Amino acid sequence: MDYQRLCKEIFGTDDEKKLKEIARKAEKYDRIYASELPVNRRGAGRKPKIKEADAKAMQEQYAEGTSIEQIAKDFHVTRPTVYKYINARKGWEEDNYVKLRMDFMYEDDICSVIDVDFKNQKIYVENRTDKVILRAFGVNRHPDWEDFQYFLESRCFPRTRCQAKEILRANGMDFYDPLQIIEKTEGRMAEDHHWIRLHYKGEEN
Repeated sequence: MDYQRLCKEIFGTDDEKKLKEIARKAEKYDRIYASELPVNRRGAGRKPKIKEADAKAMQEQYAEGTSIEQIAKDFHVTRPTVYKYINARKGWEEDNYVKLRMDFMYEDDICSVIDVDFKNQKIYVENRTDKVILRAFGVNRHPDWEDFQYFLESRCFPRTRCQAKEILRANGMDFYDPLQIIEKTEGRMAEDHHWIRLHYKGEEN
């Protein structure tokens, strides 16, 4: 059997590094999926997380002025749970530590909005497409700072690339910084039609 050809047909590549990245993501998504299932078939133990549609509805109700207490009653959850899911919407507008907003684009459409708090190493993500494959973090609706760092590097040329130092110097950079690279390249890659639009708080769009 021609395994190299099979890899290309299934994963779209036979590059060892890219295959390892695919495997890493698949393993992580499996853990996320498993964590959202009940512990046993009877449904005892950990309950499923809030569905994305419900989280969005909570955010919309809060934006319209509905109290936290009322939202908690409407969705049969605790008030801390409501705070957890409305924070994603509040990041840019109300959090003074959030200084950067990233629009993860597919051609002319916004797929994910990422608000970044560098001081506390937190991100707030709002997905604007139902197509998981087009989202910045795929099925992961609550990525952490490590996921964010991995995402940034995935939109840049590899730090181990041949002549990387020459490429950095040509772009006026002294060291490999994914965010600086994205500022210059818009995170565009030859493999897809995604790109990243940056907004810094206090600057004109």
